[in-house]
Amino acid sequence: MAHASEKRTQLRGLFVYQRMALEAACKKLAVPRSTANRWKAEAAEQGDDWDTARAAIGLGDENFSSLSKKLLEDYLLQHQATMDLLREAKDMGPRDRADTLASMSDSFNKTMNSFKRLAPELNKQAVQLDVLQRFATFAQTRFPKNVPALLEMLEPFGEELAKVR
Repeated sequence: MAHASEKRTQLRGLFVYQRMALEAACKKLAVPRSTANRWKAEAAEQGDDWDTARAAIGLGDENFSSLSKKLLEDYLLQHQATMDLLREAKDMGPRDRADTLASMSDSFNKTMNSFKRLAPELNKQAVQLDVLQRFATFAQTRFPKNVPALLEMLEPFGEELAKVR
């Protein structure tokens, strides 16, 4: 069964923006799961990774941001506590102390790099989405009669933004 491109856009919107499970979005729109999987794969081939876009929405979510900060804070507290224990350890030889410091340094660098690697692309998309949402809110407040036309353009434009690397 052929589906209009509107259905594909609606499905993407439910999955990405409303963070609905793909299976539930398929049921809501009466789209076979196999069709949704194909659309998702085709979009990814064209540079629009629905999962990355969905993650970017999550990155802008306050809960995700708070969780990330909390995880980093917890790691840093543990790192500091271990450093304090190392400083107090009187029975530890120089080689063991050096090995422990090297291991902690490696762990610290890996943790910081993983946070840096997580953020760039997702952060870029989160900023793009934030700008689109702010623009929509601005338009709703200042130019309410133009909102229907704007909404018709925003979601497809969001798909275009997702393709930009």
